[in-house]
Amino acid sequence: MILTPDTRARLGDLLREYEPTYTVPIRVEQLQLTRRRFTTGAAETERTFLEVEVSVAQPESEPQHWLLSLDFDEDAGNLLGEGAQEADLRTAALIISANIDEWWQCKDHEAATAAIGKRLS
Repeated sequence: MILTPDTRARLGDLLREYEPTYTVPIRVEQLQLTRRRFTTGAAETERTFLEVEVSVAQPESEPQHWLLSLDFDEDAGNLLGEGAQEADLRTAALIISANIDEWWQCKDHEAATAAIGKRLS
């Protein structure tokens, strides 16, 4: 499954509507769905992740760029798949923005939350 250009653009527009709600200025720069394989014992599973590249502008600091990998396996097919409706995209944007905000607020003191982000600069 891939994000179509139209879906990606609309989702980006919806995510920009949430920017004023974050505790610091965070802007979603790029979105991409990826599939990853995991091996547990003899079993191999595949999961869908939404990779979200964000820029964070804090007062009196250089902008930071981060890559967040959000586990979107349960929601990707329903909310971001081919033929996704406006309500589906709004729900996806709400989930993504909540995850971004939680990650930023908790990354410095919750290891599991911090693990979804990788600083690029």
